[in-house]
Amino acid sequence: MSVEFNQREAEEFTLELLGKGGPLTSQEIEETASDSSMNCPDELIRFLSRMKAKGLIKGKVSADRKGWVWYIKKDEDGGEG
Repeated sequence: MSVEFNQREAEEFTLELLGKGGPLTSQEIEETASDSSMNCPDELIRFLSRMKAKGLIKGKVSADRKGWVWYIKKDEDGGEG
């Protein structure tokens, strides 16, 4: 049985995942959410792009990883920024 996140829960899950796991591809985020029986409230790429637009996460295309990589920028003190 899968559970659908609301917007806030999905953002918190994503921030926690990126905080623990470091940079992840869209596919890796989707697989982790599926393994946890969680469904994103919206299409994943659109959802991650909105989080990026809000300044919650960063994202860039990675040729090495063949797709978008999402991450949380760390400030110089090692905290999130």
